[in-house]
Order: sequence, then structure tokens, then C-alpha cells
Amino acid sequence: MSPAPDAVDGEGKPLARPQPRQRQKTQKPEGPLKKKRQAQPDSETAAGGRRAAASSASAQRRAAHKADLERRILDAARQLFATQGAEAVTLREVAAAVGYSHATIYSFFSDKAALLARLVAESQEELSALLAAALVPVPQQSNPAAAALGRLVRAYLRWAATHPHHYRLMMLACSEAPPAVFAQLEAWLASRASAERALQAQTLWAALHGAALLEIVQVPAGGLDWAPLEARADALIRLLERGLLTQPPRSSRS
Repeated sequence: MSPAPDAVDGEGKPLARPQPRQRQKTQKPEGPLKKKRQAQPDSETAAGGRRAAASSASAQRRAAHKADLERRILDAARQLFATQGAEAVTLREVAAAVGYSHATIYSFFSDKAALLARLVAESQEELSALLAAALVPVPQQSNPAAAALGRLVRAYLRWAATHPHHYRLMMLACSEAPPAVFAQLEAWLASRASAERALQAQTLWAALHGAALLEIVQVPAGGLDWAPLEARADALIRLLERGLLTQPPRSSRS
């Protein structure tokens, strides 16, 4: 059979064939499973964020607990060492004072020497920083050296009186003199010649150390009608001024 001829119009021209109708696709409503799959990445991201935040908060709590326990260990050890003597105290006693096993102490400090060194270093750093602040010049003072001496003496004695365990441990349980503290006393005598400066710094320290120990040990024991600490500090300052400031400082080149 031959194909049917194309249809023509009245003028003999072939008629255009009708084009097939295009079907319009309609958007199907999303089912619950598809919605769940689409929402899953967001929920996983949110869950991951929550887990990370919870982990971070947990890590912060652990770090805070560890820091608090370390401070409790240091405070208990300082008091035991200062009152009973460093050689008489064991790490087991320190652990018992804070309510933990001695194995816990070893997780912070390798041995008693390391613990003692940490305590002494902390006390030296605190006192030397306080003395350094006392030596900062104050503008418009008629006698800067005397004013600095007064601030130095008061800062030293007040700190010792406020921190008796710190002071006793630093000065009595350690075989070496705290170099950072001595350096601050020498700093006040910076204009003196080196040999004179060392001797005068040692003398100044002897006076301060004696006054501090009297305040820590003898004053609480009674026996004398002790004047208040501030009055004794003022008297000591006047004595030191006459002994250390009456002669003009020599040049370091002399």
C-alpha cells in the first residue's frame, strides 16, 4: 500500500501536520518519607552541633574540676608543710586532707619535692610582684626614696601577716633564699654601689623578715603588749630611713 497523500489546501499547498500535544507534568505533593529524607541533613547537623556543644561544656566542667582540685591540694599542702614541717608531711597526708587517694596527688605532682617547689614558686612570685608594684614611682613626691621604702615595708609585712602559711613555707621550708624577693629589695637600692647595695639589701631583708616572723609567731602567742602591725611598721620605716637614707647614695662608678 502506498502512503496516503499529504492533505492540501485550496491553493494546492500541503497542510501542516498537527503537532503532538505536550503533556504538562504536575508537581506531586511530597510524601512524608521524602520530607523526612530532606529534613534529615539539617537535623543531623543540628544534632552534631548539640553533641559538640555538650562535649565542650563537659570538657570545661572537667577542666574546672581539675583546677579546683589542684588548688585544694596546694592549699592543704601549704598549711600542712608550714605548720608541721615539710619533712614531716607525706603526700598521703595531703591527699587525706582533701579527701582523695594519694594516687590522685601523683596525677598532679610527681613527688613531694615537685609539690613543695610549686608552692614556694607561687609564693615568691606573688610577693615579688607586690613589692615591684610598691616600687613604682609616684609623681610629685618630695622624697621618692623614702616614700618607696614606706610602701615596700608595708607591702611586705601586710602580705606576710595575711598569708602566714605562704610566708613560713617560703622562708623556712626552703633551703635557698627567694631570689625574686631579694631582687626587689635590691631594686630599691639601685643607686648604691654594688657591694654596698648587696649588704644593705640583706640588712633590709633581715629587718623585714624579723618583723614578719614576730607578727606570725609571737604576736598570736601573746606575752607582750604588742602594738598594732601598722604602728610597728611605721616605727620600722623610720629606723630604716635613718639607717639607709641619711647618707647620700654613692655613684656606681665610684
